[in-house]
Amino acid sequence: MRKLIPFCLAALVVAAFALPAVAAGPAASVSVTASAGASANQDVKSHSHWFAGSVSSVGSNSLTVGVLWTRQHDDSLNGQLTTVAVNSDTQITSGKDKTSISLSDIQTGDLVAVVASGSGSDLTTLTASKIHVYCNCHWVGGTISAIGSSSVTIQVKRTGPYDTVLSGQAVPINVDSNPVYVAGSDKHTIQFSDLKVGLGVGVVFSANGFFKAPGFDPTTANFTAKRIHAWGRKMVPLASTDASVSAAVTLP
Repeated sequence: MRKLIPFCLAALVVAAFALPAVAAGPAASVSVTASAGASANQDVKSHSHWFAGSVSSVGSNSLTVGVLWTRQHDDSLNGQLTTVAVNSDTQITSGKDKTSISLSDIQTGDLVAVVASGSGSDLTTLTASKIHVYCNCHWVGGTISAIGSSSVTIQVKRTGPYDTVLSGQAVPINVDSNPVYVAGSDKHTIQFSDLKVGLGVGVVFSANGFFKAPGFDPTTANFTAKRIHAWGRKMVPLASTDASVSAAVTLP
């Protein structure tokens, strides 16, 4: 059974909106809570709105988000598909270092937080002033129990602090053309074909949803590898071996 990692939803969204960045634990995780939205009030004008969630589509000048968290006064958006206009004044950033990116860099499924101004009491017309994109990253360590043509199954022995629900599980992780493969303490580059059953690995991966999303079924969640770090046979790595890169994973 696949189970999605429970996100500890607290610190990183606030970091994007004027509070100090808080580093994740041993594994990269995103932290967002409704209370974080209230804190965002310190940097958001009274007529602005704050929400966070999963990107469902990206247009040429708009962004549609499946809203999962809001400030108290924006709770009418919670659980809704909300579209915001994006213009040349919209500040779009990514990651802990708040790197400037373009709207076209945002991908479906990304976790974003949005500050937007609106007109109308029903919040149907919103324009984004700030959009911040978070790495949807998680980590498990274990041994490879099976290898498919486009997947690896990990018998999980260790997890990050917010990924403990996967401990002891056989977790299938999809592999597409994007993952980075490295091996050993020197992290030399290897290929997917170098992976073998029984090999100890640490895997940074993304998920296709969020644990607290209304109606989300963790048993049907899909995980996709971003980085696979191979060690020796049956050598289960510590999260610290990959923590320094998990939050900084970028794909071409």
